[in-house]
Amino acid sequence: MEILKTIHMIFGERVLPLLIVIAAIWFTIAWKPGSPTNRAARLFPVLVDIQFALGLITWIVGIVRGAGIVYLAWPFILHPIFGLISVGIAHMAVIPNGPFSRFGRWGVLVGLVLLLISVALGIMFGMKV
Repeated sequence: MEILKTIHMIFGERVLPLLIVIAAIWFTIAWKPGSPTNRAARLFPVLVDIQFALGLITWIVGIVRGAGIVYLAWPFILHPIFGLISVGIAHMAVIPNGPFSRFGRWGVLVGLVLLLISVALGIMFGMKV
């Protein structure tokens, strides 16, 4: 179980924020409002889904193993909540006609900046464990 927690920690703290910044730059340059979704835009939210799934498995197993006092305590309880919010934002950010499309060319950038903020907040609340 520690290996899942370690993968979740490394991917969430180091890799995912870097990928968000790279995706924000790439999608801002290459994004065309109203065009079909490209492969990178379809793959990017899946990476956030995998990160959330790893964290959810770690969180549930931690509660079952008796660490519920830590995993359900304030402020750590906000960590999985921000993880779920991040999943939603990641999917909405790359939908061609999604909620961020009203910003035109900059819509994906707005979505990914919100995603980066959500991930950063999740990291801050996850540092307690």
